Amino acid sequence: MKTYRFIIYLLIITGLTLSGCNMSINKSIYIDDGETVNIGPKTVNGSIRIGNNCIVKGGSRTVNGSIKVGRNCEVKSLKTVNSGIGVGKNSVVDGEISTVNGSVTCDEGVQVTDDISTINGSINCYPGVKVDGDLSNINGKIYLKNTNVKDDIRTYTGNITLLDKSIVEGDIIIKRSKSFTRRFRTLKIKISEGSVVKGDIFVKDRDLRVKVFLIQGGKVEGRIKNAKVVEEEDRI
Repeated sequence: MKTYRFIIYLLIITGLTLSGCNMSINKSIYIDDGETVNIGPKTVNGSIRIGNNCIVKGGSRTVNGSIKVGRNCEVKSLKTVNSGIGVGKNSVVDGEISTVNGSVTCDEGVQVTDDISTINGSINCYPGVKVDGDLSNINGKIYLKNTNVKDDIRTYTGNITLLDKSIVEGDIIIKRSKSFTRRFRTLKIKISEGSVVKGDIFVKDRDLRVKVFLIQGGKVEGRIKNAKVVEEEDRI
């Protein structure tokens, strides 16, 4: 996963001097509404806040801090280690969004040109979000509402919910976590309100208990392998 390369990158950042870089240590960085920034903000032990209607031409990076992007922004990739990432309404992220310990939330109309990934955190996407890469996590739910994912969804222990005509053009792939035991709870994939998975749902380990709920017109156009299918009319 790209996140591991990011950790190595951040270790290199901490050894750099601050000269010539939009970088801080033990300090948060704020970009005011309407600003255009040519060098992406970087900080260690601080958060990054980007206002509304901003253009940031370089990637935003932090180690121990969150990243918040306002509305109607154009930014490059967003990466952090120990916190969450939020992207405001109708903003465009030209690159990936990744965090290790934190959740990712994309508000209405956000476009992401690469992957969204986290290890310990949820991924939440709201109406009109478009993701041109994968969605992946290990621990945490994945919640999509009227969202289009061009590639795959991958998880280990997280429940997945697709609502309001969400589309996954690739596969949903469930892998076994290293901490797996036979007491592992049942993982639930709920596909509802006309949502569609165009590829397969593939559970890579037969010992995993996975249920796929097809509700209110939700469907899978490909195969469902190693999972139990439940079709019902009840709401999620």
